Order: sequence, then structure tokens, then C-alpha cells
Amino acid sequence: MAERTVDGSLYTYTVGDQFVLAFRGELDLALALALQPGIDESLPPRPETVVVNLCQVGFMDCSGLALLCRLRERVAERSGRLVLLGPRPIVRRLLRLAPLDEQFVVIERLLPARTLN
Repeated sequence: MAERTVDGSLYTYTVGDQFVLAFRGELDLALALALQPGIDESLPPRPETVVVNLCQVGFMDCSGLALLCRLRERVAERSGRLVLLGPRPIVRRLLRLAPLDEQFVVIERLLPARTLN
């Protein structure tokens, strides 16, 4: 599992055939704008599964939500699937209020990709 730091708030790594984007801290407007270019260039050309690890995100506003929606679209354009890993209650609440909770697959731990289908 090779880890690459895009910014102090974003780490990328792979687990099996799953590409993981791990966010840390507060996913707000300033961070979303700063991270967008790094996310775009770090995505594999044909990802099967992209996991967004939100376990260490303590706050997210609508800018963070928009970032997740754009990321989901980019992954889908590349014929991949995006899942959210371990969002905290405050992030789950925002997804529910948006209402986008039905638009994302949420998992609590990394699973073999074949079980995500």
C-alpha cells in the first residue's frame, strides 16, 4: 500500500484494487478549492472502485458536499464506482439534509471490491 500526500489534508493510497482518497480535518470551501486540482490529477484513469475515507473529517459544509458530488461524477465518467467510508454523524446529517444520502454508497470498513458490487 503506497501512500501519496496531496496536501496535509488529503492522502491517497490503494488497498487491493481500491483507490482511496483520505480526507482529514474540515472539508470546507477553502480546503475544497485547494484540493480540487490534486484530486483530479491523482485519480487513476480507469478506477474500478474509489473509496473516499471520511473517518477523520470533523466538519463538512456544502462546498465539501459539492466536492464529493463532482468526484462521484468524475469517477462515473471513468466507469468507476465511488463509495464513502466511515463518515461521522455530522457528515451523514449533511448528506441527509441535502438530500444526497441515497446518492452515495456508505460503508463502515474497507471490504474486498467484489462485495461492493
